[in-house]
Amino acid sequence: FIDALYNIQPNKVIAELVVKNMREIGAPVWSSEELAFAKEIAGNFSKEAKMDSLRRDKIPNAEKYRDVDLMTDILDPMGEGGASPGSSDVGDISWITPTVEFGTACNVLGAPGHSWAFVACAGSTIGHKSLVFAAKTMAASAIDLFTDEGLRKKAKEEHLERLAGRTYKTPLPEGSTVPLAIAEANWEKTPKQ
Repeated sequence: FIDALYNIQPNKVIAELVVKNMREIGAPVWSSEELAFAKEIAGNFSKEAKMDSLRRDKIPNAEKYRDVDLMTDILDPMGEGGASPGSSDVGDISWITPTVEFGTACNVLGAPGHSWAFVACAGSTIGHKSLVFAAKTMAASAIDLFTDEGLRKKAKEEHLERLAGRTYKTPLPEGSTVPLAIAEANWEKTPKQ
């Protein structure tokens, strides 16, 4: 198997910690140039497509963002119980240890993932500010977890409670090895500069 099969087990303790740190750090502040760039990108998509995307992502009070191109709010933890059309090995990891996922504003609201619009924003100063914000958030949250034994204990307790005795079982057949030959063959075909 080269696949992710397990659903994500959220962890509210860590999610609340991440949001607390995001709020303490403060959301990125967008320049007038970044806002103008975002407006130009957002103009390529209908408001209804944008609103459909926000509703599908279960953004609270989505209507509030109808005329907003770049998010400046830090939302409460959300998404628990939702289903994603994609897969991620984060699901597998979340069955082994308390895990959290979070997003930051690296693109215009409603831009389709994996689109030119998403890439244009992520590759701009908008994406860079978002990246720095995410890095600060992860660092602050890691420090909190490393230095607060009680917090780690609460996160682990919630994790075990959610699993309710279920355990992770790898879908890989016993004795499987990493398919390095595939990677090596592809590496050999890659043009070198």
